[in-house]
Amino acid sequence: MPERPQPASSAKSALAVPPTGLPGAASVHRVFPPIAQFARSEPDPHRRRMPWRRYLNLAKRDPQLLLAAFVALPVVMIELIVGDTAALQILAAGGSFFVIQAVLTGTQARSWSATRLLFSLAFVVVANAQTAGPEAGPVAALYIPVVAMAAAIGTRRALVAAGVGVLVTIAPIVLPGFSAAARHEALAMVAAEVVLAIGSRRVVASMERAVRRAQEANALERRRAHQFNAVESVGRLLAREGPRGDVLDAVMETLEGTFGYRYPSVYLWDGVALQLGAHRNYEHPIYTIDIGRGIIGRVARTREPAFVRDVATDPDYESANEAVNSEISVPLISGTTLLGVLNMESNAARPLDDDDFATMQIVGDRLAAALALGHERVKLAERAELLVRLSDLSAKLNGTIDPAGMHDLVATGVAGVIDATMVALILAEPGSDEFRTERIVGGDASMSGIRILPGEGAAGRAIESGRLVIDDRLDRSRFPKAAEAAKIPDLVAAMAVPLMRDGRAFGAISWIRGDIARPYSPEEQEVAGLLGVQVSLALVNQRLLSEAREAAVTDPLTGLHNRRFFDATMSQLVAARSRQSADHRQPLSAVMFDLDHFGLVNKRHGHQAGDRVLRAFADVLRGRVRASDLVARYGGEEFVVLLPGATREQATLLAEEVRVQFAGKQVAGPSGEMIGCTVSAGCAGLAPTQPLGPVLIEHADVALAMAKAAGRDQVVTA
Repeated sequence: MPERPQPASSAKSALAVPPTGLPGAASVHRVFPPIAQFARSEPDPHRRRMPWRRYLNLAKRDPQLLLAAFVALPVVMIELIVGDTAALQILAAGGSFFVIQAVLTGTQARSWSATRLLFSLAFVVVANAQTAGPEAGPVAALYIPVVAMAAAIGTRRALVAAGVGVLVTIAPIVLPGFSAAARHEALAMVAAEVVLAIGSRRVVASMERAVRRAQEANALERRRAHQFNAVESVGRLLAREGPRGDVLDAVMETLEGTFGYRYPSVYLWDGVALQLGAHRNYEHPIYTIDIGRGIIGRVARTREPAFVRDVATDPDYESANEAVNSEISVPLISGTTLLGVLNMESNAARPLDDDDFATMQIVGDRLAAALALGHERVKLAERAELLVRLSDLSAKLNGTIDPAGMHDLVATGVAGVIDATMVALILAEPGSDEFRTERIVGGDASMSGIRILPGEGAAGRAIESGRLVIDDRLDRSRFPKAAEAAKIPDLVAAMAVPLMRDGRAFGAISWIRGDIARPYSPEEQEVAGLLGVQVSLALVNQRLLSEAREAAVTDPLTGLHNRRFFDATMSQLVAARSRQSADHRQPLSAVMFDLDHFGLVNKRHGHQAGDRVLRAFADVLRGRVRASDLVARYGGEEFVVLLPGATREQATLLAEEVRVQFAGKQVAGPSGEMIGCTVSAGCAGLAPTQPLGPVLIEHADVALAMAKAAGRDQVVTA
């Protein structure tokens, strides 16, 4: 058995220079390290205790010392029992022999093992000669354990010592002068020595093989632990950063540098095909693999790992390097989802085996778990980014009330949230069920204003169904008819979300991507649904606000502006007119109308008939005034028209036309009778030199009073 290595402190002691006054101490250092330890001129108590403790531990585990004890003790016991006069000599020799073997316990050189065996053998020879003389005595039996120990050690010098022991034992057989009984005993001992030597050697050799196998297994386990630690390291990076190119390159570097694989590669599943993520040492790599193509495609299709020892025998094999002769392909699966395929190929210099197959399956499982975490992190990051964009757009939408600005903000905002080649905002025309593209961002701007029928394209289907529509492969034949000539690719990825109010669609948002390799992710689809809700609320709120504002300044019966709006607008006109010089002022006229005897209409025919008369007069006014004129119901059956830029004469002409047209207009009464009514009007005007405005209405009101006093159904100008 190999000796324990000597600690550095002992080695340092063995090389020390002997102190003055102790001649020959250097040789003592080399031969007897324990004795040399005490040859120091200045002993250190701490250092003195440590060697004894260490040597005591060594002695407990020293088989040579144990052999010396079992050799010396029987010799002494036999001599004491026999009671020969040489007992004291044997006792002294046995004690000296044991002490010397104890001193030699600390030696480090392997050659000392054979020397100590020869020393034990010499002690037995001397003891046997001392006790038995020329005959073989009982002490000669101690040759057997010495020879067995030498065979167990098994080194060349130890086997030489064993041979010497056998020769010493066989001496009575071959040399003259020994009795027949001595020869018989010697022959028996030789046979015992040979049997024990062979048995010991075989047992020790078996143990040594077991130790070597254990050491190899431990080394293999440590190597695999190191390899899998490297995989775990890149796996954590993959889980944290996602399947980026540099991260996948780190995986390939680990498989090549740590595992020693020559041709590693990894393919990622994009939903349509396997795309090469990273590789090592391929001269002509295959960048895209269909699921029905090659060994890698077969593994992706069947979800089962494959080990092909000879690729020449596999009909599915497709070569990316002529040197390859074996291949291992492992699917990367998370749950039931295919993430990709990890592939390993090798040449004849390093053929793949079953251990590699088992290792690659473990590596594949760990990489699949890391890749799944990486995908989830990427999805979470994408979702967070989309939600941040959505939140920013929502804040902008809530801060905008201008209808025209709202539409522009919606179109550009949704294009900024979800990336696309073209984004369209489709809205229903007011008071109609027809849908048209209100705004276009990117793509073909000429598509703005085209008609979208329900059921046409992704947007039309979203409007018709009231649900999110995804079409990752929308071809031109299924475009809306009005968009058949759109300047976009013939095959696009389309997504549309309806804009809903009270359970009905009043529009839609449509995203068009020219790159069908970028389908809309689940996160984008989720955010598109949220965008539809946010935009719907913003547009509905904007419309409700506009309606509320309109209701605040509009007469609900006639649809004309009310007195509040008229007074506010009149004040603004007067203020602006007062700031202008006489040279820049335009004429300003006003007409006051009052329906004649309107109270009798309500009394005779009811208020509903009276309301119809009021609405009929409002229709006449709307049909006669300009877009720049201000028309309002002033109160009750009184109406007022403000005519910027019109002279008093032009105002009088307008009032007369209205009076005549209304006099010929009739409405149906509650019993089917036709009801007619007349109107009186008072006109007034301001010349450019007249800055005051409030007097204009007062003058028109005075003129109206004059018309009513003169018999009604006439126009009077103040």
